[in-house]
Amino acid sequence: MSFFKSQQPILQKKQLSFNSQQLFFMKCLRVKPLEWINLSGIYTCIDQAMIIWGFVAGFIFITAQFLPFSWTDQAIFWSIITLIAIVLMVILTHSWTISEGIAWLLYGWVTLMGLGIILTDCSIVFHWGYILSHLCHLWLILSAIGYGITAWGMRSRAFVIAGIIHLFSICILPLVIGWQFALTGLIMMSNLLVFAEVQWDMWLIKDLDERKNNQYKINFS
Repeated sequence: MSFFKSQQPILQKKQLSFNSQQLFFMKCLRVKPLEWINLSGIYTCIDQAMIIWGFVAGFIFITAQFLPFSWTDQAIFWSIITLIAIVLMVILTHSWTISEGIAWLLYGWVTLMGLGIILTDCSIVFHWGYILSHLCHLWLILSAIGYGITAWGMRSRAFVIAGIIHLFSICILPLVIGWQFALTGLIMMSNLLVFAEVQWDMWLIKDLDERKNNQYKINFS
């Protein structure tokens, strides 16, 4: 059995049914006007969490790029917004990750985002110059790690690619010194919104168990 779900496209149009039980379990939000412009228009709890993080990341980094707030004010602002996003992510996805046996993945993302807040705030309060000058690098690295553990937990090539994109973006930052925050926000936001709009390849624990049982039956039939 291959590690990745190679028979499934890396990204494809969503294959979700409109079964009421599935919609309820996945806390699906249906936005009909978006269907008129050829978007999926249906967003699971995972999609909703990604959309929230996408807009939060874009808003925070674009604010840092264009608005002349002090670092202290920005630290307070970013911390509050990020903590709200963490709480919303947990509320939206906790029951699904528990049922799929990947709650550790949710806790991993919470840990990474919490670590990012702590390091960012401490660098501002204690004047850690190196981290202050590499905040974009810090958040891209944390995001890349998050995508890496997601790729491992869901056996998804799509998240491997997302992690590589974030790491590669770090190499580009020195080329856009005056626009690092804008580029970082754009990279983080666009990846999340794309993932929210499409269906990615993945193996979940239930899928793996079912496939193993089927192979066991075939071998002994």
